[in-house]
Amino acid sequence: MFCQDHSQLCCSDCVLLNHRQCTNLALIYELVKKLSVDMQQLSCQVQAILDELNKLKKTQAGNILSVEGSYREKLQEIKELRKKLNAALDKLENATLKALEEIRINLQNSLKKDVDNCSRLTDELQQLGEAVKGLHDKNKKEIEFIASKKCTNTIHACESYLKENHVKVQSSIIFMANISIEQYLSQQASLGSIVGSMKSLSLVMNPDKVLTVKRKSQYNVKISKDSSQNCTIRGICSLPSGHVIVADY
Repeated sequence: MFCQDHSQLCCSDCVLLNHRQCTNLALIYELVKKLSVDMQQLSCQVQAILDELNKLKKTQAGNILSVEGSYREKLQEIKELRKKLNAALDKLENATLKALEEIRINLQNSLKKDVDNCSRLTDELQQLGEAVKGLHDKNKKEIEFIASKKCTNTIHACESYLKENHVKVQSSIIFMANISIEQYLSQQASLGSIVGSMKSLSLVMNPDKVLTVKRKSQYNVKISKDSSQNCTIRGICSLPSGHVIVADY
């Protein structure tokens, strides 16, 4: 059987399940008496669809190669971005290491200067101390006076130096990491967003080309729920799937 309401071939089971409300059901052998099928036109239609399928197949096969090329290109861009990030981190590391080295040198030079001054003052004071011991019980007032003055001056110099450079804390180097860098990187899900792009291939038409109608067909789009005898078609839209949407008022 054939349902003209839905333009579908159907069996007896289909009629009971899906077409019980349809009003335009006909036996095929009766229908062919009234309608003639243009097999040549149908063959042309089949060939046209085959051409479109082959064209789509060829286009999509080319798109597979395009996707592969795009993948390799974006993969290289990601690697280049990683190199830039590594270079930026290396630059930050080198700047930090340079500052660390400068602090180390400054602290060591300052501490070495203190060590040298302590050694110098220690040697001077020890020599004067030995000289004072050597003059004990000797009646050399002039030499004793000179030695005492030098010894007193050196003692005052040592006391002043110790007062200015007394040990308060142990010298060390402190590193305060910039945790905002690590926090920012840890909060990122990736190096960037990845999306697939599919662009419609626009058909370039010649505005001066004369179009000819190859075939014309009439279809009954009336459904069982229609109350009026005539349909008022207000719009028609063709979908990529091949289906046609008809707007009836």
